[in-house]
Amino acid sequence: MKTILSQIHAYDSALLSVSEIFAQEKEISHEIYARTAFGDVNLADSQTLRNMLEGITKNKLQAFENALIQPKKIQSESIAEIFVQKIAIPAKNTAVRSDDTPFYNMGEANSQPTSELHAFPRHLDNYQLVSTPKGVLPVLRCTPIENNVVGLDWVTFSFCVSTFGDKYYNLENEQVDLGVGDAIETWLDQLLFEIFGFGISEKRKCGIRFDKYGYDLQDNLGMVLYGNNNKRIRVQINGSGCALARKGWNEQLYKFLKVQAKNPKLNRVDIAFDDFESEFVSVQACDQWDTDGGFFNGGRNPEINKLGDWKRINGKGLTFTVGNRESSKFLRCYERGKKEGDSLSLWTRLELELKSSDRYLPLDVLLSPSTYFKGAYPALEALCNQLHDFTAPEKCQLVEKQATINFDKAIDVLKTQFGKYIRQFRKIISDDVLLNLISSDKDVVPKRLEFTHASVMQSLRLSSLNRRIFNINVDEELPLFVGVPLLNQSAYKDFIHAI
Repeated sequence: MKTILSQIHAYDSALLSVSEIFAQEKEISHEIYARTAFGDVNLADSQTLRNMLEGITKNKLQAFENALIQPKKIQSESIAEIFVQKIAIPAKNTAVRSDDTPFYNMGEANSQPTSELHAFPRHLDNYQLVSTPKGVLPVLRCTPIENNVVGLDWVTFSFCVSTFGDKYYNLENEQVDLGVGDAIETWLDQLLFEIFGFGISEKRKCGIRFDKYGYDLQDNLGMVLYGNNNKRIRVQINGSGCALARKGWNEQLYKFLKVQAKNPKLNRVDIAFDDFESEFVSVQACDQWDTDGGFFNGGRNPEINKLGDWKRINGKGLTFTVGNRESSKFLRCYERGKKEGDSLSLWTRLELELKSSDRYLPLDVLLSPSTYFKGAYPALEALCNQLHDFTAPEKCQLVEKQATINFDKAIDVLKTQFGKYIRQFRKIISDDVLLNLISSDKDVVPKRLEFTHASVMQSLRLSSLNRRIFNINVDEELPLFVGVPLLNQSAYKDFIHAI
């Protein structure tokens, strides 16, 4: 403890360049992490030391920034100065630092070498200049994903805390804040920087909704939330974060969720298309699409709302929405340029919001958003075809009230509810006799359970390779059981009744 304190004091008093600041901060951070891991420093002291180190680093970097940029009042700012404040400063914080290498032992999320490809994203083509009464302002746009006509404008994903290590899953409630927070500040912070180009800024005073704790990302580009009953970490990357993230961030995020994360899930994805000349999309065109049945999906006509003054156009912009804001699928079309203050702008944005409240969002949405964008409504499919995107549309399947459960989760339910009884019975009854005793006399599948052929065949293939199926993470796209209520309830009563 004293050794680290002396290093921090020496770091505080030293005159260092920017690169030396990062190097010194990294070295001391590693020392704190190592001593905490070996138990030489407890979590509370570790947090205190990190706060001291972070504060000193911020002060040193702020001194350099103040020397380079002297902000003026809004009235006297030029276009260049506004650009620096709105675009360039966040860009600097998302730039690649070549001396940063991951120090955790869980593998790199981004195996590609640091190069110009991953420097400031898209080489400054991710903004649009908008003329307003205050002058010309740069506004972030949604840049299409490679080989797609649309881009990602918001992503919320989550994963189990056991991704950090099994010990984090079993922490007591009073240990969660410091314990999980320490893993977020060390491992997740570095991972987010590798994927998106920005990391954690500071801890929030409180979380949101069911999450007790949280962190803000740099430049308000998103949040990290945790401390909920289902023991999951939730990461939100907002529209600005998606626009300023490194090139290929969606591919790196896909790899992390597919390979490293445990029980990964996409909670929300916004897919957007920007039409700067209203050549293909306008609020009036969307209104006509609805009249022509372009938003009818075979069930019932969706709810339609018109916002703004549609009768007396005032230059403030109009909005056309399809669906309910609280539902799992919601489409909005609005005049983005006018919303930003340019009364003559033709810039129109079409934005599809998908949430996992009652809809399964496959990870492939990150790689091929166009296919799910055009699969949402017939009108969007026609639009994408007009834009020469002829990929086959895909729909995010609805999760019925009786949701899907795979083999592993079914075993977990059985173990949780009856595992203690079965363990004791095995002490006095042989396994084959016990299995016959507790098995149903009728060889029928319960009404609320259903085997799918694809999953049965998958299970047979895995068994042929002499692999125990209960150690295999069955792909959620091939559920073994269909028809069981969600497992995030306090008790599995519905499942017990089904058995």
